[in-house]
Amino acid sequence: MKIGKFAEMHNITQDTVRHYLDLELLVAEKDGGHYKFSDSDSRDLKRIIELKNLGFSLSKAQQIMAMQRLSGENTKAFRDFYLSCLKEKKEEVEGEIANFTTVKYQIKERINEIKWREKDKVQKLGLSLSSLHLLQCPYCQSQLTLPDGTIEQNNVIEASINCSCGYSAEIKDGIYIDKSCVRTKLVNGERLPTKEEYLDSTTPNYSNFLYRGIATLVEYINKYEKELKYIVEIDNCVGFTLMQYIKYIPPESTYILIDYDYERITSLKKDLENFYQHKNFIFLCCDYNVLPLRKSSVDLVIDYHMTERYEKETGSKLYDVIVPLVKDKGTICGAYIYYEELKGEAEITESSLYNEEQMMELINGYNLNLLDSTILGPLTEGISYNKDLSDRLTFQGAYICKKI
Repeated sequence: MKIGKFAEMHNITQDTVRHYLDLELLVAEKDGGHYKFSDSDSRDLKRIIELKNLGFSLSKAQQIMAMQRLSGENTKAFRDFYLSCLKEKKEEVEGEIANFTTVKYQIKERINEIKWREKDKVQKLGLSLSSLHLLQCPYCQSQLTLPDGTIEQNNVIEASINCSCGYSAEIKDGIYIDKSCVRTKLVNGERLPTKEEYLDSTTPNYSNFLYRGIATLVEYINKYEKELKYIVEIDNCVGFTLMQYIKYIPPESTYILIDYDYERITSLKKDLENFYQHKNFIFLCCDYNVLPLRKSSVDLVIDYHMTERYEKETGSKLYDVIVPLVKDKGTICGAYIYYEELKGEAEITESSLYNEEQMMELINGYNLNLLDSTILGPLTEGISYNKDLSDRLTFQGAYICKKI
């Protein structure tokens, strides 16, 4: 019979049959350039399938089939050889079972540990009483008043916030909320993906590329900064930088997180309450241009890929927001993405506002003193599997500078 019918009869593909022929697991005769399969070939294929089902590799199956053909299936030589192979495979499987039993136990222990940590809420985070002096009206810069509220362990958990100019906000479950700013975060008109969704759609090389940017910022901070009382993160995915930096944050430092998406900042807060020991946070649910923070009150601002994004979305410069927040001799560190066209390729449709030269001009324009910088890359693939960006090179810049 021909190869198509032979493959169909045994419920395998023609490519598999050809592979077995190449390995000489099957030794069918040729007739006029085409393979001709017999009942003997069918018996051989059934034996191959049986060996595979028993866990033998194709190379081991080759040895067994060769021994069978050399000595005959019903000879003592073949039976002894095949029996030794089966005993060896049995010992191998028993070892794997023992190993999988150990792994199963370890997985079970890890599951129980995670469930236990989820149930054991170790802390309740809120706006610390010691940080209230940081707050001021984003419109008239007056002192904000809290006429009533709920306090737990020196943290404001619930409160109404007012200003004489008419501005109002609230603290709900420890989160400062400007209701006029609250909305769902969108990207290109669609909801911002969760971390799991983002990971599923992003190439590992691109994820590692982003991680290297954060790792460089953490290295800069640890190298140039020792005493940090207040830190502000500016990040489109709130807490993305924090998750890599949190193990280095000094215990006395207060980390300020900002996002106008209440659901996302609430989710982050719950994770921090359940799984981390750091106690000093301020959660602000508002826009960057109406931050209720005093000028010259922050020691460090971390800007992760937001300088360009903010300017494209609002038409304003992010540095007009963050530089006034920083104390004299305070620090700004940041990372930014830019692209370069491959020579001779088509024009890049997604342009960058800031490459290395333009970012350095921005820093100098705000009278900041550059301490360190580097360029990571290039990366020659895109953010996702289904987006071909082979016509350009992707770079990531990182820097740290001081306010003079």
